[in-house]
Amino acid sequence: MENYKLDLAWRYHQQGQDDLAIDQLRDLLSQDPQHARAHGLLASCLLAQSRLHAAEYEVKTALEINPTDAYLFFVRAQVDLHQRRFKQALQYCDEALSLSPQLVSVYLLKSEVYMLLDKRDQAYENIVQAASLEPDNEDVIVAYGEYHLAIGDYEKAEGCAKDALAIDAQAEDANILMGKIKLAQGNIPEAEYHAKFVISRNPNSSVALNLFSHIKMRSNFFLGLWWRANSWITTLGNTKAVMVLIGAYLLFNLLSQVLNDLGQPGLGELVSYTWLLLVVYSWVGVPMYYRALKKELEKFSFNPDF
Repeated sequence: MENYKLDLAWRYHQQGQDDLAIDQLRDLLSQDPQHARAHGLLASCLLAQSRLHAAEYEVKTALEINPTDAYLFFVRAQVDLHQRRFKQALQYCDEALSLSPQLVSVYLLKSEVYMLLDKRDQAYENIVQAASLEPDNEDVIVAYGEYHLAIGDYEKAEGCAKDALAIDAQAEDANILMGKIKLAQGNIPEAEYHAKFVISRNPNSSVALNLFSHIKMRSNFFLGLWWRANSWITTLGNTKAVMVLIGAYLLFNLLSQVLNDLGQPGLGELVSYTWLLLVVYSWVGVPMYYRALKKELEKFSFNPDF
């Protein structure tokens, strides 16, 4: 009976029905409070609902009961990732791999962490490692697509998304990837289609709701300009992005000085003010964008007639 409840909870969790999964796990744990896997899966379900402190408590409990289960270290790494404790997340990934070196999901999680740390070479290496274990794994193909999207190679990213959708046209991650690619390419109708498709199947999908909100923001003229500029800069990585910003600052200052030396102080001042306006726009754009994004998420409701 315990295995049945755990399997059922796992299926619910994979389908995004975390409330149902949690009900099954709580029932199981009321009968067997020392069931480490149940605590670990409960932590994963809570994490999917952004209940970080509860998820951390459950996975800590699970590891106290069974400190030799690689899956539990994987869940702990996910919790630390969501709390932006990147170093700890990588340590727990390594713990998981020391117990089970064949866990593809752990390599993909390490890749995700390295991308957030702007260590793209290490991120790519972990995807390659995962692919060496399961080259036809849909999650691996999506990870390749996410990597190519992050560096601005939309053609390769789209190829990966198509390959993943060919394996499973209803896969949430593959549809989200394709939606993000179409949004980056400016194809709003296609981006909306993939976002709405995922939401129709899983109305609680936070990534799909965020994608849909980003689509709405991209369609706004003022915030859309900021979105496009920010999206381009993020493809460069932190170091190159800083170099671009410094270069732009020096260019504007040089142009202003040249105009002043040529006897055009009015134009020189205009160039200086243009740079100042761009800086103010970048500062103001960030909070405005996230306020608008939060507003869209709060008022969002799904129409089944899409």
